[in-house]
Amino acid sequence: MRFKIISLTIFFGLGVFGYFVYYNYFRTSQDLSAVRPFGFLRIEIPEDSLMSLDFQDDNLPFNFMYSSNGNWVDKPTNGWGDIRYPFCKARIQISYNKIEENLGQLINDAHSMTYKHKIVAEGIEEKMYSNSDRNVNGVLFKLYGNTASHIQFFATDSISNFLRGAAYIYSRPNPDSLKPIHEFLENEVLQIIESLEWNYVSPKS
Repeated sequence: MRFKIISLTIFFGLGVFGYFVYYNYFRTSQDLSAVRPFGFLRIEIPEDSLMSLDFQDDNLPFNFMYSSNGNWVDKPTNGWGDIRYPFCKARIQISYNKIEENLGQLINDAHSMTYKHKIVAEGIEEKMYSNSDRNVNGVLFKLYGNTASHIQFFATDSISNFLRGAAYIYSRPNPDSLKPIHEFLENEVLQIIESLEWNYVSPKS
């Protein structure tokens, strides 16, 4: 089953509420691979293949596919890590939280961290995803303008698991010259969301 996708562009002044209340009322479906191409600059992206990130850890109960151009680097905080891409000096920062009657707060925090960039962003586009087969609902944020991060997302099963990610490039923000890297990172985030699975742990008897 493909993800259902709904697109909404926010140009500050519109409230953002009730994602998982109204998205089921829409029937627009698109192929996740149909990503609007960015840019004109030719930057060589190394050939790659897909790798699985599977922790086999009850504290990190999820897995997804990502590019072999990236390397997973753990952080001291449990549930945090980076996928780093040395060829373009970029990373996708990943954080995982166990839901403990705080789903609303986690969603609000994800929005707050994204909208901190609105001071320099020209606009923020939001796309909502739903895959009932994998029990994954999420939102992808695309930020336009000279922002430090152009792609962010969160995904959840709305019961136990909450995953958030944000892509960063270690370079002075310049949308024109960095468009090919933005395109690569956007495709990478889409791959993560589309392949994401929760590893549910059976209760111990």
